[in-house]
Amino acid sequence: MKELIQKYLFRINSNTPGSKILNSFKLHFPEATNIDWSIEEDGVYEAIFRVNGIEQIAWFDKSGSWLKTETNYPLGMLDENIRKKLELYGQIMSSILIERADSDFGYEFIIRDNFQVRHVFITDKQGNVLDRQNFDENKLR
Repeated sequence: MKELIQKYLFRINSNTPGSKILNSFKLHFPEATNIDWSIEEDGVYEAIFRVNGIEQIAWFDKSGSWLKTETNYPLGMLDENIRKKLELYGQIMSSILIERADSDFGYEFIIRDNFQVRHVFITDKQGNVLDRQNFDENKLR
C-alpha cells in the first residue's frame, strides 16, 4: 500500500534504480525513450523502453553491470538467410534479438507449424537451432 501511495500520490517509484544503474543504462542506451523500471525478485533491475520505436528490455545487476538485452526484432530486419532457415519449420510469428554480456548474441523465435501449434526456437546468431520447445502460454502469466 505504501508503494502505491508513493507512486501515485507523490510520484515516487521504489523500483527506480540508483545512480550506478541509471548511468550504466544511459551509457548503453542513450537514445532510449519511454523508460519503465522494475525490480525482480533476485534484485536485478529491468528496464522496458524504446529506441527508434522498437521495444527493448534490458537487465542490470545491483552494481550497474549490464547483463542482457532483448529487442523485439521486426521480421523485416531479420537476415534473409536466417528467415529462410526458420520458415522451414513454419510461420515466424515473432523474433527477439538476445544480447548477453557473458556470451554472443542469438535469437528467440515463436514459430507456428502447419498444425497451428506454436513453438519457441532458440538460435545462435546464424539462425542455427539450439533449442526448441512447445510454446506454453501459462508461462506468460
